[in-house]
Amino acid sequence: MLTRDDMIREYRSRAGTLPALLLIYGVLISTLALSASTIL
Repeated sequence: MLTRDDMIREYRSRAGTLPALLLIYGVLISTLALSASTIL
């Protein structure tokens, strides 16, 4: 599982591309959803 630093580094290496931005938002949202469902 990626840490926040890994995601930031990944974002900076691909900065300027919309698909990369959408991918990162997707990862963040799915991570939040997974952790929320695990807690609940």
